[in-house]
Amino acid sequence: MSAVAAFPDDPVIASSVQKHKQEVRHFLGQQSQREDLATAIFLLHEGVTNSWPVLGAKAIISAQRTLSTLLEEDK
Repeated sequence: MSAVAAFPDDPVIASSVQKHKQEVRHFLGQQSQREDLATAIFLLHEGVTNSWPVLGAKAIISAQRTLSTLLEEDK
């Protein structure tokens, strides 16, 4: 996302970032064996990635708790 922010009008960068984000979302759905939750898990992943510099380990702990709750509720 930093590349897109730095070069907002570059279609190659925008396309590459879009493709990568979709691949990560798909990967998280596969790894969790919950394709139906791929977007929610991806949002947690993105949130941790962006909040880590400020929150540190608290970001991981919160995401783990949220994911556990999400997986339990959707059984």
